Amino acid sequence: MIFFSLISTAFSSIFYGLIATIAIIAIIYFALKAFNPGIVQTPVFYVTGALLVVLLFIQTSLMFGAMQAKDTADTAQQYISGLIENYQGIANAEESRQAIDAIAGEFPIIGNFVDLTAFYGQEIADLPASIHATVTNYLNSYIWHRIWWMLGIILTACIVVSLYAQSNTSTFSSSYNEGGNLQF
Repeated sequence: MIFFSLISTAFSSIFYGLIATIAIIAIIYFALKAFNPGIVQTPVFYVTGALLVVLLFIQTSLMFGAMQAKDTADTAQQYISGLIENYQGIANAEESRQAIDAIAGEFPIIGNFVDLTAFYGQEIADLPASIHATVTNYLNSYIWHRIWWMLGIILTACIVVSLYAQSNTSTFSSSYNEGGNLQF
């Protein structure tokens, strides 16, 4: 069951990543074409575009995976709340480990994130909210890192293509003399 859940999450992340990448590439294409119609016909545009597609696809797929994991964090919080409803007091290291193992067994995506943190020394009643906050904060940070990477990749690609188009235009225009005749 867990295997199929992970496969389903992976394929949906890849699918949504592909859709988002296509949309972003289309927007960039039309924006660059409006900026300079000749820019989209250069070899550098195609090479940079292919690299941009690959890098954006990876980043968007990872971002959508993190968003799905974030949705699962709410369910994990309810699950842990149900497990500890009869317990009171301060969580020791073993109880903290048991809660983390229970989450990892039931929600393997979330288990990867909470395994990095120990929750002992906290009130047992506060564990679900604490685990949820930890996972949500980490995933929010992860999503923002993906967004910043995408913006940086897009900006770099646009600058490279624009500089190449500008250098070709200036080289081409400098090869003409004042009379409009080609100089050799």
